[in-house]
Amino acid sequence: MKVSAERNLKAVKYYVRAAVMVLLVSLLLAAAGCADSGPSSSGAVIGQDGYQVTDTQGHVLHLSHKPQRIVTLSLSSDEMVLGMTGPERVAALNHLADDPGISTIADKAASITASARMRDYNAEMIVSFQPDLVIVPDWIQADLIQTLRDLGLPVFVSKGPSTVVEVKQAICEIAQSIGEEEAGARMVAAMDTELADLAAKTAAIPPDQRRSVVLVSHMASYGGKGSLFDDMCGYAGVVNGAAAAGLGKNDALTKECIVKINPDLILLPTWKNGKLDVDKVKSDMQDDPAFQNLTAIRTKRLVQLSDAYLYCASQDIVQAIRDIYNAAYQE
Repeated sequence: MKVSAERNLKAVKYYVRAAVMVLLVSLLLAAAGCADSGPSSSGAVIGQDGYQVTDTQGHVLHLSHKPQRIVTLSLSSDEMVLGMTGPERVAALNHLADDPGISTIADKAASITASARMRDYNAEMIVSFQPDLVIVPDWIQADLIQTLRDLGLPVFVSKGPSTVVEVKQAICEIAQSIGEEEAGARMVAAMDTELADLAAKTAAIPPDQRRSVVLVSHMASYGGKGSLFDDMCGYAGVVNGAAAAGLGKNDALTKECIVKINPDLILLPTWKNGKLDVDKVKSDMQDDPAFQNLTAIRTKRLVQLSDAYLYCASQDIVQAIRDIYNAAYQE
């Protein structure tokens, strides 16, 4: 038991050190705001002939004016764009943008024509919206990107974030592409203010008192080392139990693994996703005989945080980080 405790303490100390390093890197990058956000770091100067931007893949795009019919191909970029400019400049949204269970912009999306929604991404549908800018995450298939360009559409590829630092990078890139760099800089500054406040709080938590957290996700294989959730845990001052147990970002979290981790806190789904009975997920876990000795069960720390924030990869991620911190440490 003593050896096991020492190993657990070493794991905690490792993840605390990693979290501190991530935070320091983030704060150093933040000091430059959107001035150094990757390939497009030179910024966009809008003149009579428009402006030029370089996307995250190094593709140079010339725009004759600030785009007025923007189409983005991810919910996170929908959230970023509508955080920087008005809905009147958005031609189409992801179909999930209207669902407050998973979207942080449902209220803003309501003012955009209901038919302007995308469920499946294909060139014909995107062209039908007559966009003057298509913002594409870098995880979208390269064939679709090239097809859109071959059709003459202005396509800007932005970073698909897997860390908080990359969320900021994507914000800066998208801000440049839509001609709203000042709005993007303000957005990143607001994130950094929130993260700095959290850093001051988590710095006061001794390594051996960091609480371990497990995320029971809609996705069977999500939340391990290298996932966005794993990065968020570092900022929230908690130990990601799945990562500490050796799970990677695409490894499944099994019942046996949860028992082995014995987390202090278990995060449960809130988004119904059209069919999920979130209350049953919670009651099944509470009543499962295999889980009765878990610390989280005994201390009644099965918590449902808003999935709209917990799964977002936009500026609103800071709310999820604060939610995790509060769930772990606010009695």
